[in-house]
Amino acid sequence: MWEAVKRAVQRNSKFLFCTHRDPDADGVGSELALCCALEEMGKEAVILNPDSLPSILQFMDPDGRVQGFDRLGPKESVKRLDAAEVIFFLDAGQWKRLQPMGELVAARAGKVICIDHHPADEKLTPDSVVDEKASSTGELIYDLLKKLGHPLNERLAYYLYCALVKDTGSFRFENTSTRVFRMAADLAAHGIKPHEVYDQVFERSSIGSVLCLGLVLDTLRLAYDNRLAYISLTRNMLETSGSRIEETENFVNVIRSIDPVETCIFFRELDNGKIKISFRSKTSKIDVNLLAGKFGGGGHKRASGAVVSGALPEVIDRVVAAAADCFQ
Repeated sequence: MWEAVKRAVQRNSKFLFCTHRDPDADGVGSELALCCALEEMGKEAVILNPDSLPSILQFMDPDGRVQGFDRLGPKESVKRLDAAEVIFFLDAGQWKRLQPMGELVAARAGKVICIDHHPADEKLTPDSVVDEKASSTGELIYDLLKKLGHPLNERLAYYLYCALVKDTGSFRFENTSTRVFRMAADLAAHGIKPHEVYDQVFERSSIGSVLCLGLVLDTLRLAYDNRLAYISLTRNMLETSGSRIEETENFVNVIRSIDPVETCIFFRELDNGKIKISFRSKTSKIDVNLLAGKFGGGGHKRASGAVVSGALPEVIDRVVAAAADCFQ
């Protein structure tokens, strides 16, 4: 599985890493870990993401390694893309997940290697590695470092542990396997303090975000015999509470605890006339990746997303109606 990637690492010296728009701890932790590992091997490595790091992830990058296309601009970004001999695209497998720099990266597809754990109809590029059975992209990078014979250290272990704890919901989700626990134990043995990582990843809510959560929970609605729960966020709620949209990412998980709810949907109004939708399933019987696919999105069977154009009330009606198929 890793032979082509190993050859790319061994035969080249200049690398660029990127992850999807609206980055999370899995994508960022994975690219930081592999970037730093290659630097330790004597390689040149840079990180260029569509977005600059949101405030909730800046704890992972105190040295400012992660650069954003949104701030760097097309001209400087192209220089970095052209200088790289290999481009690693991590934690996503669609060019559109790299917007607004997706076309620039796709134009250089011949030197792109995707490493991802999301379902895909086909590999993005011939040498890409996609493993849907992996809990996270961080787990795949952990495997790759083992295959490369590169030793872990506290810094690399920290990045990978952040990735792992995020995508397993701190070892609560269905993707938490015995292998995940073995990996976590190995990472912890390198000086990681699990309680500190949990605090950074899951317990850093601002006052504004808590006030915003109260406003969002007031929008809670149930459908299909209480098997579907959905909530919504408007731009006005963000302004009223003084919160930032990246701080609302986990709001959808709050309503997962409602019994007998099986599926949760969170609608967020963006500032460009579009609605960002997060889908979550509590049961293996309901595949929200299929539901997200109806709206041009995707992800995992239990957690997916989409971005849809339209007014918030109209989008809610469309999506809730389409969700009927989940409960047949």
